[in-house]
Amino acid sequence: MSPRRFVSVSSVILAGWLGATFFNEVPAQRYPKLDKKPATAAVEAATGLLVAEVKPAASPISISR
Repeated sequence: MSPRRFVSVSSVILAGWLGATFFNEVPAQRYPKLDKKPATAAVEAATGLLVAEVKPAASPISISR
């Protein structure tokens, strides 16, 4: 089999597989528990802590030698 034919056949098979998986609906029961909150919100809620915004330290505008 020539490399050109191999690449062509492989790309057709890959495109078909990707198309089939794209249009295939999967029920939510097949996935683990999906939370509507992001992971960081769940951690904050569990610990009761809020993360403070960190600001960078002020640096001088010009640095002389």
